[in-house]
Parts: sequence; C-alpha cells; structure tokens
Amino acid sequence: MNSLNLAWRNILRNRRRSLLTLAAIGVGSFAIILFGGQVVSTIRGLYTETIRAAGHLQIQQKGHLEFGRANPGRFAIYNYEALVDQLRNDEYLAPRLAVVTPILHVQGVAGNFDAGMSSAFSGQGVVPADQKTMLAWDGLRLGQAPTASPLLPDDPNGGVIGRGLAQLLGLCPALALTDCAQMPPETIADAAPLPTDVAALAEKTASPTAPEKHNGRVGIELLAASPSGAPNVVRMDVLAAERQGVRELDNVLIGLPLPLAQKMVFGAATPAVSSIVVQLKHAGDLEPARTRIQEIVARNGAPLEVLDFHVINPTFDQIIGMFGAIFRFIALLMSIVALFSVANAVNMAVSERVGEIGTLRALGFERRHIRAIFVTEGALLGLVGSIAGSLAAVALATWINRVGVTWTPPGRTAPVALGVDVFGDSRLLLLTVAVTIGLACVSAWLPSRRAARMEIVEALRHA
Repeated sequence: MNSLNLAWRNILRNRRRSLLTLAAIGVGSFAIILFGGQVVSTIRGLYTETIRAAGHLQIQQKGHLEFGRANPGRFAIYNYEALVDQLRNDEYLAPRLAVVTPILHVQGVAGNFDAGMSSAFSGQGVVPADQKTMLAWDGLRLGQAPTASPLLPDDPNGGVIGRGLAQLLGLCPALALTDCAQMPPETIADAAPLPTDVAALAEKTASPTAPEKHNGRVGIELLAASPSGAPNVVRMDVLAAERQGVRELDNVLIGLPLPLAQKMVFGAATPAVSSIVVQLKHAGDLEPARTRIQEIVARNGAPLEVLDFHVINPTFDQIIGMFGAIFRFIALLMSIVALFSVANAVNMAVSERVGEIGTLRALGFERRHIRAIFVTEGALLGLVGSIAGSLAAVALATWINRVGVTWTPPGRTAPVALGVDVFGDSRLLLLTVAVTIGLACVSAWLPSRRAARMEIVEALRHA
C-alpha cells in the first residue's frame, strides 16, 4: 500500500478535523486569489488610463524633463513635423503605432479681467483629433469606455479648464456651474469712510461683473512668457469646465489646441513643441519600438531622448509598489494561517496513531516511508483546500464582475467598475495552489519527523 492511499485514508478517518483544516486553507487561498484579482484589475485599469493620458513613449529634448518648463524655448523640439512624419511612415513602426502626436506644455496666468480675477495655470496644447484617438486606447481589451474630451478639431480657439480654476476666475455663473462656491464679499475692518475713488474700486471688486462673451461663448485671456521673455496674450473660449480628482490640478488645469498654445508661447516666432507622444497599439511592442525610435532620432542628429511612461509618470510605479506590498502582506498572513492549520492537523494525527506507526515500522516501513505518509497527507490537505478556495474565488469574482459594483479611485471624480480579474495574471492561480501545497508540506514536516523517529518498541507499547 503506497503513501498516497494511506494519507488519503488518514484524512478521511477524522473528517471533522480534516474539514476544519481544509476550511482554513480554503479561506486563505480564497482571500489571496480574490484580492490578487482585484489588484490585477486595478493595475490594468491604471495602466490603461496612464497610456491614454501620456502614451507609451515620449520624445523630448535632453534636459526638458528637468528644466523645460523654466525655459520652453531652449528645450523645445523645432521642425517637429518632419520627425512625426518619419515615425508615422517608418516601415517597422507604422503597423504598431496607434498615435504619434506633438504636445506643448504651457504655464502662465489666466485672467477673467472683466471681473478683475486672475490665477496661475498649467496645462498643455494638444491636437484634438489625436487626443480623441489616444483617449480611446484599449490595448489590454478591458472594455473601458473612451474618456471624453471637449476639445473640437474644428475649433482653434476653444479649450477646457478645471472646475476649480473656473471658480477662481468667477466663471461659474457664466458656465452655469451649480456646485461652485461663491466668493464672500470683502469686508472693511475700519469703519472710517473711504475716499470716493477707493470706495468705488472696493465696490467693483466686491461685485464683479459677468465675463464678456464673444459669439455667445465665455472667454478668458491667457498670458505666458515667450522664450525671449516678452509676454504673449491670447484669448481662449471656454468650452467646458471639468472637475479633476486632485484639487491642486483642478485649480490650474487648462487644455487647449496646439496652435493656440504655440501662439501663446512663441508668438510670431517659429513654433515648437515640448514632446512627441507615441502611443502603441500593443504594450508588448514598447521595447522594440523604443529601439527603433532611438535609431531614427540618432540618425537625425538632434539631441533628443526617448522616455517611457515609467519615467514620465513615476506615480504609476509607486502605486503598483503600494498594491504589491499590501498583497504580499495579506498573502503572508494567510500563509501563516494555513501553515499552523496543517501543522496542527498532522500533529494531532501523529499523536492519535502512535501505535499504528509502531505497527508499520514493525512491518518493515522505513523512517522515510513514515515521513512520506504524513507529508503526503499535508500535501493533500493543501491541494484540496487551495483548489476549493480557488474555485470559490473564481465564482465570486465572476459574480462581482457581472453585478457591476463601482468605486471611485483616488485622483478620479467618476466611479469605475470594480473588477476582479483572477485570470489577468496567469501566475496567480497556479502560484497560489503551488505555494499552498508547499507550505502544507513544510508544516507537516516537523510532525512527520517526530513520527519517524519513534522507537518501534515504545510505539507498540503505546498501543
């Protein structure tokens, strides 16, 4: 009779204890797989949002990432149209590209001077048609709806601002925004009468007029310094004010068409861009595409560098690291529960079967055979328990995905579907089962070693 048969019979001998041990192992596997699937789903969703916003790769002047916003003219890419055409028409890259588009980072002062209000802004100029394509990227096939953009390809003067910036500029009534806070009127601490001209100024400040409209649309003035230091001012029509998930971003965000941004930064001088964004159809093409783009850039002789989204958005890796740490901590706790559950079950089995162990030893079973029986028993408990927990996790994950539970992640204003993708990482299920079986074998090793070291005479006397 082999060790597997003996181990299985021993499990069935005390079914209540075996069921409790299997339940502990199953709950641990269930928790690890369910939380792991949620982490996988969250990371895949975050990856999709990151690629939609910033692409896979960006081509920039060397030093732009560190100093570009302080000196946009020095670290800008001139004659960028030729490089964009080269990338789009390259024999290797063309079938792998989703979008190649230039962008220009801008910052300055936004003013609603009809109401006497102004505030600093930061944003970027984009090609609206390209941005619409980028926001529809779904290379992981998650089925996420495309992110809407209010920018219009045929509107060269229309842009979007953050809801907080609209509030700072006093645009809420003109844009019919209902969830804006109203600025309280100024109060004069000193009761002494003010001069006529100062009183009139205070009255005007306390009751700002509505912003002037052009062609029925609300407009604001944007002021930025050119590379030479001279100020440039352009007027932008506000198409929409969108709430951002981060307050600091909501108070400064502006998105506008690239030509309008170039006019604001460069004026009548030669226009340029901050970066050329490359979005690929498939994530697996990132490294080969980067190598090919570097070859094209080097051939042009320009001091450019190709950066991936990990460098452009370091927060992505920080969030993944945070989820990874939480997952490892939970997996460690569940592993400890499984370890002690199996160890306790096997230890009790050894204590109850001392006479049986002596009989097996008297029949010629060697010490290694005794160890093998109890280790196999632990392995069977780990196998059955982990498989049961895995099946329960898959069933619950399927139900959660169908029900459509939603949550609002940090940095977002709209709820998203709470997904549990237990099959998103092929290693999750296999590693959970394999590690659980390994832990069960390890936890059964010490009791099995104690059983194997029993003296035959003493064991038979115990019977």
